[in-house]
Amino acid sequence: MGVVKVITDFLERLGGKTVEVAEKPIRRIPQGKSVQERLRALKELQKEIQKEKTEAEKEKELEEILEWRKKEMQRPFSERLADTVLRYFKGPVEALTNSLRGLDQDLYRASILMPQEKYVALMLAVAIFAGIFGFLFAYLLYVPVDMSALVGFLGFVGGFMYMRYYPRMVWKRRVVEVERAMPYALRHMASLLSAGVGISEALLSVARADYGVISEEFELILRDMRTGSSFEDALTKFDEKMGSENVSRVVKQILRAMKFGGNLSEILYKMAEDFAFEYRMKLVEYVQRVNGIAFIYMFLTIVMPTMFVVGILAGSVMAQQLIMPPETLAVILLFAFPALSFIVVNMIKKGEPR
Repeated sequence: MGVVKVITDFLERLGGKTVEVAEKPIRRIPQGKSVQERLRALKELQKEIQKEKTEAEKEKELEEILEWRKKEMQRPFSERLADTVLRYFKGPVEALTNSLRGLDQDLYRASILMPQEKYVALMLAVAIFAGIFGFLFAYLLYVPVDMSALVGFLGFVGGFMYMRYYPRMVWKRRVVEVERAMPYALRHMASLLSAGVGISEALLSVARADYGVISEEFELILRDMRTGSSFEDALTKFDEKMGSENVSRVVKQILRAMKFGGNLSEILYKMAEDFAFEYRMKLVEYVQRVNGIAFIYMFLTIVMPTMFVVGILAGSVMAQQLIMPPETLAVILLFAFPALSFIVVNMIKKGEPR
């Protein structure tokens, strides 16, 4: 009987707690003496609930805005700038896109994963910034306003042309890196093929290795094969994208060996040795050529500016006045001679063997 009484008391207390919890929302309504007071209390309660719901919706909306802003900031600045220009100048951008021939192919070859219209918008943005910078720079050097405007216009044209040919420069740089890493990649493939590994697995191994651009391009070849392209079509597409004589030689040798038979590992190893030998010979010729250009570079960077300043000072002493304004002299010393030096360095860089 004692146990039954304890259980009964427990159930009664549990029931009392349940009734108390159930009555809590009702106790929020003040007990009035009339129906109007009860209705007024219900309306106030409804307003409180609506206010809480509105605040919850605002907090949720704020969280969504912060999340969107966080994702937006993670995007590259160039893409956000291009989207802004495209949003406000969509018509001119579309008209300019239709007038630029071959831009889509240049973007594809450079592996720039950006739509053509968005890239044209980025071109305009860079050109506008270059024009404004050129105008302000010339104006701060006390150049007349009309000449400053001309410098700004030249900056606009220069920025636009640079961005137009930037994909081609990236493509050529990628081709150089592919050709430079080609001997190592071919030796890698040859060693795997001689061990009995298939050509697809050899390509996958090179793609996963750290050979730079050529690993990225091999990954694209494998991706094309996964999407339904044949091995021959994927290699031909890679050859057309690179537009390189050395890459074309490798692709033709691989396809010929797979079509007519042959020891592909020996062919690839022999081609790797040939490429390495050609590169060593070009490197020797390049070193000899640079030794001759080094004298010209020293003359332009050290001797010629010194002679120019001495000549200006001597002429000014003889004429008893400055024969050249200090602003012009500063522009020549700060920009003209460094520009000549940059041209020489660029020539040396372009002559570097692949």
